[in-house]
Amino acid sequence: MSEQEFTAAGGLSTRRKRIMVYFIEATRNLIQTEGVDGLSIRKIANEAGYNSATLYNYFHDLEHLTLFGSVCYLRDYVMALSTSLSPQMNSLERFRTIYQCFNDIAFRNPDIFHNMFFGRHSEILGDVLHTYYYELFPEELSGISENMRRMMVTGSMQERDWVTMQEMVREGFVSPEKAELTMNLIIAVHQNFIYEAVIHGDSLDMEAHKAKFNQMFEYLLAAAK
Repeated sequence: MSEQEFTAAGGLSTRRKRIMVYFIEATRNLIQTEGVDGLSIRKIANEAGYNSATLYNYFHDLEHLTLFGSVCYLRDYVMALSTSLSPQMNSLERFRTIYQCFNDIAFRNPDIFHNMFFGRHSEILGDVLHTYYYELFPEELSGISENMRRMMVTGSMQERDWVTMQEMVREGFVSPEKAELTMNLIIAVHQNFIYEAVIHGDSLDMEAHKAKFNQMFEYLLAAAK
């Protein structure tokens, strides 16, 4: 491309930001109207007003772009969390609330959240979130507390959960030697429940699904003492 794509400081150029936003907003629109399964490079490029080849100058592939187009769904989770958490909660209550708020959103949009946290490009989710919020859509952080902002740009489930897991160890809810294993088991179970929601779609009894996850969640935490 003839125009400089990055600034001297290493950030994205205005031109690059503008074209990335076109593609991301096109992806968002198509997710809302056709779902993740209805996405294609051709459809997104047409919606954005560019040809398919141009897209590959800005995103690795369809899954990478889908990740960017899905980030807006995290805001609903963070907003729900900010109104549900209270300073009086202990670490165990916070951990329960984090998962309850997450599942309320994720089980309604399982394909989006499975791709985001467990999909092909989930290992670079942190980089995607940083670019999305700090380079492309900084206005979406307005009205969000500093603690919530940090959570919004944290990529992996392990990173998100480990902070609270350490607090539960300090407060005596989890044994130090069982903390990492418990966290990894909860994440593995959670991944499976989100995937089941992807497979079963609208036929899934959402309340029963959430209740079954909560039962296993509480079992694992009880075994971690």
